[in-house]
Amino acid sequence: MLKFNEYLKEQDEVLDVDARHVNQNVVAINAELDALTEKEYQNAPIFLAQLRGALERFGILLPASATPYFLNLSAEVVYLLGESSFHLYIVYDTNDDGFVDGYAQLVSDSELQDLMNMDPSEVLGDDDDDEEYERPRYLPARRDDDAGNTNEY
Repeated sequence: MLKFNEYLKEQDEVLDVDARHVNQNVVAINAELDALTEKEYQNAPIFLAQLRGALERFGILLPASATPYFLNLSAEVVYLLGESSFHLYIVYDTNDDGFVDGYAQLVSDSELQDLMNMDPSEVLGDDDDDEEYERPRYLPARRDDDAGNTNEY
């Protein structure tokens, strides 16, 4: 299995987009992607479908070759956006509850290098506290109905 940086060097996939349209709408696209990635998803294919829908409104079509990445529990994918100076950066991971947390943005070359040097859990904002989650304890209800005590009724 290739490391992410090795994968980027091996396969530099370019999406055919209108560079001028992308450059003019970077802020709107990133705002749409921020709204999309604020919530958790049931699974990665649903996250992919939502990404495709959001990006298609701006003329960015994710290729069918993206689908295998979204069949795993986590992935980190980058696409060069045609002649524009931006990359589409997508990362997602399955959390402990089984839901998918994701992050997607259009980034410049320098931002991409910063993101690649970070741990994906830092990008996704995972809060790994040392405190273990403890389920709330509920005391069982008092049942004196069989003892003949009728004071509780």
